Amino acid sequence: MPDIKLRSNNTPGETPTGLEPGELAINTNDGTLFIGDAEGSSVKIVGTAGKYPANNVSINGGSINNTAIQTSPSVAATNLQVAGGETLTGVTSDLSSTSNSTVATSEAVQNYVNSASGALKNIYTFTSPGTYTKSGSDVTQLKVIVVGGGGGGRGYGESGGAGGYGERWIDATSISTESVTIGGGGGGGVYFGNSPGGGTTSFGGYVSASGGSGANNQGSHIGGQGGIGSDGNLNFWGGGGVGHHNCHTASYHNPGHGGKSFFGGGQAGQHYTPRTSAEAAPGAGGTGSNWYNNGANNYDRGHDGRGGICVVYEYK
Repeated sequence: MPDIKLRSNNTPGETPTGLEPGELAINTNDGTLFIGDAEGSSVKIVGTAGKYPANNVSINGGSINNTAIQTSPSVAATNLQVAGGETLTGVTSDLSSTSNSTVATSEAVQNYVNSASGALKNIYTFTSPGTYTKSGSDVTQLKVIVVGGGGGGRGYGESGGAGGYGERWIDATSISTESVTIGGGGGGGVYFGNSPGGGTTSFGGYVSASGGSGANNQGSHIGGQGGIGSDGNLNFWGGGGVGHHNCHTASYHNPGHGGKSFFGGGQAGQHYTPRTSAEAAPGAGGTGSNWYNNGANNYDRGHDGRGGICVVYEYK
């Protein structure tokens, strides 16, 4: 039968070293007991109740001296303190607490999120000239998108070019109001001649986008060239218009598609019945109708280009 080896010392707080596996050591000053493990390390296994080190202990269920152990009480909390010092109040919830805490209503949380820096506050859309007015001093940044007006189409399939696209982020701290200019769409026309181009859309002097060219302006029977954005963080060309279609019979009518803007394309073409530019996306070029002469000088008319647009996003 193997011998049980014991050691002892009375140095406060000292942990014995060099214990062999299974060897015991007691600190007579602290009332603690150690055992050597298989790796030769000292492991504390016993301490007196008065001197045992404090530890965090989780107890779920059971009893102590026949007294049942209860879980933490549920309380109806009233206030939730959030970052920034604001207190949100609302629906109570069962929480393991006896102080002011709660789960706030979704509306209160959303209001708090909306007040945070970087949150989107408002979106304003201009399709006619006007003035932008900042909604409050809490607005610190603007994202502005401008699209020029679309060029007009012509009556032999030639269509207008789309307005250009510009986008810019602007520091709004020193802005209170700003003028907004919206480029109109160029008018359509019959077979002969050139159609006018679309106008320029701008947000003050910060960012602008030119209108698309009307049909035949770059040459005979040629679709209009798209406009271009300027002074923006992003500046793009609008889509070009389609050239003429060489057909002269009453049974074949294939109108040219208007140039596509950032927001979409032009209206559908229709023989002898020009559609309104309101059926097209903002800044789209006018559709070119197909020319037809039945001996009575009946000529289709190209469609008008769609006017431009300015969209202002306010951020806190």
